[in-house]
Amino acid sequence: MKKLLKAGILSAFFLVGCEQAVQTGFSKDNLKDNWVLTKIDGKDVNISEPRTPPGMAIGTDWKVAGFSGCNRFFGQVEVTEESKLRITAMGSTKMACIQDDQATVESIMTKSLQKWNSIALENNILTLTSEQHILTFMPEAISGSEPPQ
Repeated sequence: MKKLLKAGILSAFFLVGCEQAVQTGFSKDNLKDNWVLTKIDGKDVNISEPRTPPGMAIGTDWKVAGFSGCNRFFGQVEVTEESKLRITAMGSTKMACIQDDQATVESIMTKSLQKWNSIALENNILTLTSEQHILTFMPEAISGSEPPQ
């Protein structure tokens, strides 16, 4: 009986070792795309025509360039194994935001992107969550918007 029990326990260990590792989350390479900002804190970002929608393009070299509402920005993307993202060495143009809604979007977007954000990517929706805000992006090809300039 003891031999049978030992054999069962050993078999269980061998079977567990043969199981395929479960993949969770996403590949970092899935982030390399042109993204259009669609929501801030769950509220739609409404852009009156002919304005360019805020967004960002993450390149294969992890450089980012985008438009935040009034100004163009650029920087370097950092992504951790714990699914965190931030943009470092961010620079931007210095155009004055005439409209309040543009200035608000720009301020939230640029400040949030420079902080560590938790990343979620499901059904072509990229969600970046910092301590203060939730930014929701869709790929440019799906959103139908013009590329960020």
